Amino acid sequence: MSHADVSSESLRARILRMFSRNAFSGTMPLCLVEAEVGRAVITMEVGPAQMNGHGTCHGGALWTLADMVFGAAGYYDGTILTTGSDLTFIRPVPGGATIHASAAQISRRGLSGIFTVVLTLDPGNPDAVVAAGTFSGRWLRSEGSGGGS
Repeated sequence: MSHADVSSESLRARILRMFSRNAFSGTMPLCLVEAEVGRAVITMEVGPAQMNGHGTCHGGALWTLADMVFGAAGYYDGTILTTGSDLTFIRPVPGGATIHASAAQISRRGLSGIFTVVLTLDPGNPDAVVAAGTFSGRWLRSEGSGGGS
């Protein structure tokens, strides 16, 4: 199966199964909004469990959201493991806010890929970005072998 043969519906179903098996992020209020080959969007409403002692969203919750959207964007070819990340935090996120996380693949060579990740309070508004960076990863399966379940 080529990457072009992966339907958005089947990819979405596989990503949701992967999310359901992830005990750590399973405690977070994540919602998969979009999924296609090399791209994904997830939202998260910042509730009390995601807050830090300063009254804003915890950086660990933001990093986990970024890692999950990266993983969803790369899941078209099965499990992708994070091998590196660079996430710059720009501004705090208040409780009750909805964060929109997007990831897009910018490069792939063999089993290695690089993705941009943006976390924002208002998609399309550069002044609403709360964190941005790049994530790199390595797929566990051979290139072009199709997705996992």
